[in-house]
Amino acid sequence: MELATLRFVESLLSALAVGLLLLPRLIEEDGKRFEKPIAVAAVLRVLFGFGLIVATARNIIPTQRPLDWPTLAQFVSGTVIGRAWLATQLLAAAFAAVALLRLFVRNRWLDRATLALGLAAVAVVSVTGHAVDDSLPIYTQLSFPFHTLAGLTWVGGLLGLVYWMLTGRDKPPEVAWRIAERWSRVAKGAMLVVLLSGLVIAWETVGLFGFMLATPYGRLLTLKLALLCGALLLALSLARYLTLPHSKKRFDVAWYARIGGYEAGCAVSLLFLAGWIATITPAAHETNVYWPLPFRFTYAGTWGLKVIPWLDPTWNWGVAGLALATVAALAWFVPRLRRWRVMATPVVAGAALVCGLVSVSVQAYPETYTDPPVPYVAASVKRGYETFQANCVACHGVTGEGNGPMAKGLKVPPADLTAPHVATHTLGDIFHWLTYGGQSGVMPPFADAIGEDERWDLINYLTVLSNSNQSRFLSPKGVIQWLVAPNFAIDDPKGEIVDVEKLRGTPTLVSFARCKAEDADFAEKTASLATAAETAAATKAHHVTVYFGACPADPRAYPTSHPDAVELTYSIINHYLDEPVINEIPEGHFLIDRSGYVRARFRHFGAEDGNVSLLKAQIALTASEPIVYVSPHQH
Repeated sequence: MELATLRFVESLLSALAVGLLLLPRLIEEDGKRFEKPIAVAAVLRVLFGFGLIVATARNIIPTQRPLDWPTLAQFVSGTVIGRAWLATQLLAAAFAAVALLRLFVRNRWLDRATLALGLAAVAVVSVTGHAVDDSLPIYTQLSFPFHTLAGLTWVGGLLGLVYWMLTGRDKPPEVAWRIAERWSRVAKGAMLVVLLSGLVIAWETVGLFGFMLATPYGRLLTLKLALLCGALLLALSLARYLTLPHSKKRFDVAWYARIGGYEAGCAVSLLFLAGWIATITPAAHETNVYWPLPFRFTYAGTWGLKVIPWLDPTWNWGVAGLALATVAALAWFVPRLRRWRVMATPVVAGAALVCGLVSVSVQAYPETYTDPPVPYVAASVKRGYETFQANCVACHGVTGEGNGPMAKGLKVPPADLTAPHVATHTLGDIFHWLTYGGQSGVMPPFADAIGEDERWDLINYLTVLSNSNQSRFLSPKGVIQWLVAPNFAIDDPKGEIVDVEKLRGTPTLVSFARCKAEDADFAEKTASLATAAETAAATKAHHVTVYFGACPADPRAYPTSHPDAVELTYSIINHYLDEPVINEIPEGHFLIDRSGYVRARFRHFGAEDGNVSLLKAQIALTASEPIVYVSPHQH
């Protein structure tokens, strides 16, 4: 909280100074009465900046280590955040110096230079927060200073406007109206930049929409948005007042200052939340996830299931919402009903909105948006498979299709875990059911029988298993990006590559084979494997081999560290239509694109089957596609 408060005060002082500099320039006023407050704010900004770096260092350096001057100097010079603070402090010091100089020198160019330095000082406030994260895309890093510049200019301008109104009541009404009208234009532009840059930042820092309520960062951001909405509504009333015919001649300074003060109050509260948000973990990286509502909204889990419409409550609620929306529109537009529209339209439209939201809502739990602590890797999938075989096959069957020996005696059939509906649930939902029992009450809780990490291993297995039905349609012709390739460790002779994820950025061919010299197809299989290696090398794709038995060793390929786990994991994906399910892959080749998605599958490379040409075409296609972020846990 101390760090958040210091960031808030520092930002508020910078914003106030900029606002008092900007407002008089809108009407070419000399602004002399604001010179001392501007200088005081600029100097205090520098002083509070020293407090900020001390608090930041204390927040990062272990408490058992004393924070003396040598340690602080090392922190400032030896860390990214320390060097960023030093740069912002030097800029703030330059701003304070010219603000003090203005007390003794009257010069228009000096005024302009002071304003430019002030705007630069508020723009770089963000670089000591999350903007210092160089793992973010460049467009997100650039969005932070624009967001800060526009937001603090808006806050400072509001404070300056209220200050001007309170200290300028002797000014003519036309002058007060003019400064309010010109500030309104600046504020609209600033808010547009705030909204656009805020969307870009939220896209990277929040991750999932559900994290807006499921994480501390998201809840603060939601409160920030609520305050922003309040401020915009007040701004709308001020903008509307300026359009009234009598406002210019009889400008009500007291009323405008009061409403502007309310808007400034929302803005200052919003600024405090922004300072707090900058000091905590972004929602996308948060592990403390707790969903507070008993429901969540999802299209995939409601309308996307493609059930028989008239038998599903989702359809009924949707139809009711559409009918109510039609009634609300009629009440508004039909002449005979217009006398009731002031009351009827909002009430009926609200009921339509509620019905619409109910139609896309499903049950949720505190763990719904929990991000699995166990990585999505082949070793975890193998452990999950073993847990499944030990605890779940009696009901769900060996292959997870809901056909186990106990299934017929249950009042509610066990779920088919290979069906598409599994992917409509979050992984947190599945974890809740494994822990406390299923929705129907038939599946018992497994909290006592299966450890927490084992449950997450089981969920990683179910993630792959739920894709097995659709993966049967994988072919050499390629598919859209939907199946995230399970990660696994590989052995790199150079020691540079540790797992398959490190190969992203270039298409990767993963080849599986079991070879016996006595088999009749041994020569054909070895020729196929050689063709796969040659094609991968010729197209500059990575090649990973998972070979058993007498398969040829390819010096250009990356072998896997745990071949049994990798083969078992990919055998779940390797199901073909109308063929029995086995946990071995006699021969198979999976093409993983630059982003980490399985895109194509080849059974064999023969002389006449055309698969080599198809492989080359798919590698060329995926090599030209942009890289997208892969989150295997957004199930």
